[in-house]
Amino acid sequence: MRIRILIPFLLMVLNPVNAEIARAAEKPVYLFSAEEEENTTPHTDEDVVIPLGGEADSSETSDLRPTGFKSFMYDTIIWYGVQWAGRLFYVRDKNQKIFDASFSRWWDNITSKPVWDDQDDFAVNWILHPFFGMLSYQFYRARGHSFWASAAGSVLQSVLWEYAIEGTVIKPSGKDLVFHPLLGVPIGWTMEQLSEWLIEQNSEVAHVAAYITNPMRLFVKNRSIGLLNPVSGTFEFQGPFTISTSKEKALELGYPLFFKTPLPLGRVGFGIEVVNLKNGIGGELIMYNLGLEFPSESQRWGVSLDIPYGGVNNVYDGEVKIRDGYELGNLALGVKSVAYESSDFALTGGMQVLFPTSFTDSQDRLQQVIRYRRDFPLYLYRAVTASPYISSGVWKGAVSLQASLGTDFIFNAKNFEGQDFEFRLNYHTAAGVNVPMPGSPIVYCEFDGYTITSEDTTGKTDLFITPGIRFGGKYSPGFAVQFPVDGPTSDIATVDFLMDFQLRF
Repeated sequence: MRIRILIPFLLMVLNPVNAEIARAAEKPVYLFSAEEEENTTPHTDEDVVIPLGGEADSSETSDLRPTGFKSFMYDTIIWYGVQWAGRLFYVRDKNQKIFDASFSRWWDNITSKPVWDDQDDFAVNWILHPFFGMLSYQFYRARGHSFWASAAGSVLQSVLWEYAIEGTVIKPSGKDLVFHPLLGVPIGWTMEQLSEWLIEQNSEVAHVAAYITNPMRLFVKNRSIGLLNPVSGTFEFQGPFTISTSKEKALELGYPLFFKTPLPLGRVGFGIEVVNLKNGIGGELIMYNLGLEFPSESQRWGVSLDIPYGGVNNVYDGEVKIRDGYELGNLALGVKSVAYESSDFALTGGMQVLFPTSFTDSQDRLQQVIRYRRDFPLYLYRAVTASPYISSGVWKGAVSLQASLGTDFIFNAKNFEGQDFEFRLNYHTAAGVNVPMPGSPIVYCEFDGYTITSEDTTGKTDLFITPGIRFGGKYSPGFAVQFPVDGPTSDIATVDFLMDFQLRF
């Protein structure tokens, strides 16, 4: 029965995508070549174009950003910030490896002789460090600096990493100081040359390989920083922020937190939530994620990627205290397509697949996180999940109402309740009001429900209510509070505080 229902649903999802591909085939499209389309979406006289003063024009005819010592130091600050951001996002034991720092400890570390045997494994010393040395070299090169200046930049970033990032908690590693740039620079130069050759080939496969060998092509174009949209081929966050009629409505509908909106919206976002637990369990569950959504040029379909982390702070499992820290969740890749759209209504079908990137849980951290069952497929280690859904929205003036119905087919799910397969039904609705005042705030309330029909234990349904507010268009911060109102989750948690920030395009 489920198969008979699922097949028409998938046809509804994929047919608009196929139609979009067929239309695109009528004109040349260069997704990964030097002949990419113009970096701003074409607009008409009816569209609203917001000029962004001072932003670089990244068109082919514009003057390239000048280089020199001042720009070199500016780029050094940028990449130093990127390294800090990556460390904060990736490191599992943040309390021990980042926050357990003091000025005296840092001073002792950086005034000590670097240690040669840093106790890191082979992959860290001989793969990761040369790889990041390569990336830092390629970043400076993409920003217009010479080979020697870029090589010096790689050396400088290695020193900053060892003395001004890791040095806050551990002594610098002599091995990393040497081999980070010594291997990274020649690898970076080789990959840069290979990427240049690949981009000149008349092959889409070669063009994709060009971006793999030099990832800076995804983030720097004509010496300007942005982001390549792999779906439309445009380079985002450069030039004016064009708001077409469909994009304006997608922006207004972009407030739900726990289900996919019916209209595709280009955005890059970072969110964090802190769940206060009830007495007897301990302190907090902490989840954070990086999310990306890329719309097609027509804004009729789009793809998304979510990278989640889940962790614990002062949490107990019975009498056992779980070690504070975080674990990578399951990578979520999604696609959605607008099946029908009118002046006040939209209906969309989509599919999200969660890959088992959460392959271990040696500290039992994720096993605690899935007790907050709203997103447990994201944090169920070793599990694979397929999640088809239908999402719709209706709007009138400043008021909008959205709803979604979906399912989760969760395979290799034995770490949840001992069964290999779990099936869950998800249902959501949200109502929002666009308040006419500076900052363009949208006040909303979201209702989310989840029923695990395959579960053996009692209490199969969890219900949540989430009031919140979101600001802005291109730069959009959001704040919300979630309350578990019924089900097993309400037995262990009191309130969930959520904050996020999105860059829209």
